[in-house]
Amino acid sequence: MSDTLFAIARSGMDVERLRMEVIAQNLANAGAARLPGGEGYQPMRLVSGPNAVSGFEQALGDAARGYTVHAPEALAGTRSYGVQATAAPPRIVHEPANPLADQDGNVAYPGVDHAGEMALMVQTQRIYEANVVMYNSARSMFMRAMDIGGNSP
Repeated sequence: MSDTLFAIARSGMDVERLRMEVIAQNLANAGAARLPGGEGYQPMRLVSGPNAVSGFEQALGDAARGYTVHAPEALAGTRSYGVQATAAPPRIVHEPANPLADQDGNVAYPGVDHAGEMALMVQTQRIYEANVVMYNSARSMFMRAMDIGGNSP
């Protein structure tokens, strides 16, 4: 029981830390212009989801146990599945004096949405903090339980 609580909180913190790294990478590359006709930075998104057992293993385990929804094994936290490039088009800015400008004087920058990245960063921070609070609450509960057990005759 105790390991599950801490493992779930830890998995949530791990995923949100990775999400924050992807956001930082997007914001760091927001001002990196593409070379004319070349590849540039494409904004990324972290793909995450429940840390579930595969479909076949889940179905086999559920059939053997006779229950499905509230199995303790189903409480396995979250995990990241990888980083995926978004389909955001490049942001075109007219800068004829820029050495990376094309014949028309346009420079292509990555299609990073600053407001969206900042909103996602705040949301990520709040989720991370919620996981920390849950971790500390569980730790406090277990410490109290040990105090109660230590005071019994």
